[in-house]
Amino acid sequence: MTNYQLIIRKNFFLCVITLFFFMSCTSEKPAEVGGQMPLEPPVSSGKELYSLQITPTNAMRNSTLYLIAQGFNISDAKMEWLVNDMLTSSPLVSQFNTAETKKGDKIRARAVINGKETLSNIVQIKNSLPEISKVRFLPEVFKIGDTLSVEASGKDLDKDEVTILYEWTKNGEPSGNNSRLEVPLKRGDKVNVKITPFDGEAYGHSVILHREIVNLPPVIIEDMKFSFDEKIYTFQVKATDPDGDSLTYSIKTPPANMTIDPLTGVVKWDVPPEFKGRVFVSISVTDRHGGEATQGLTIEIGHETK
Repeated sequence: MTNYQLIIRKNFFLCVITLFFFMSCTSEKPAEVGGQMPLEPPVSSGKELYSLQITPTNAMRNSTLYLIAQGFNISDAKMEWLVNDMLTSSPLVSQFNTAETKKGDKIRARAVINGKETLSNIVQIKNSLPEISKVRFLPEVFKIGDTLSVEASGKDLDKDEVTILYEWTKNGEPSGNNSRLEVPLKRGDKVNVKITPFDGEAYGHSVILHREIVNLPPVIIEDMKFSFDEKIYTFQVKATDPDGDSLTYSIKTPPANMTIDPLTGVVKWDVPPEFKGRVFVSISVTDRHGGEATQGLTIEIGHETK
């Protein structure tokens, strides 16, 4: 082989190696135009997203339900309220009052927007809590020896039968579960009773009554008999005490020579011989526990009846 042929063969191999190097460094990605990749065409979902929600979901009779719309305005849609899948009316399309419904009814709303129907969630009317409608202690004026009781009644929006439950305490100690307190009471005792309505499903809000057994004042009996023998004027004040306390009788600012027996209430007045006219006396009866009754009397001497 001549020198010329050797030179040609070496140049051929150099060309092949150079071509292979440039091919291995070439990127497989498509060429960028202006430094940016070509944008892909947008993909359309083919439908718009609407939703309708009723709140609150925990509803009872006399609740007000509200609508929350997403993706549209309620004023732009045809709105309907459904009770048990039956169309019903509402003064405000965005609100619904459940006063005319009953426990267990299912409430739903329907919106038609741009020819498409959207249904809300379903809200079921739950049990209404019973309530105490009337409650009071009996007797209203309690005296030692009486039996303390409670008169109570309840009501229920669902027209369920209401049972009244009682929890008594006397001076902080449990004392019974009936409408009557079957334990003896004395002055100073503090009584509480908790009254709770129950409709067979749920308990309503309780009412608590408080009563302290206080001292009751004496009561003066109005039927008095008077006598005057031209010298001594006599009468007797009588009183009773609801608590059975012993009583003490006295006269406030008595005229001269007038006395009263503190135990019996007998009043005696040694009338001056020449006295003619009227005197006013005030009788007081106390029970030594802070209770007092008073009675005012006008005594007239020397009046002639024509």
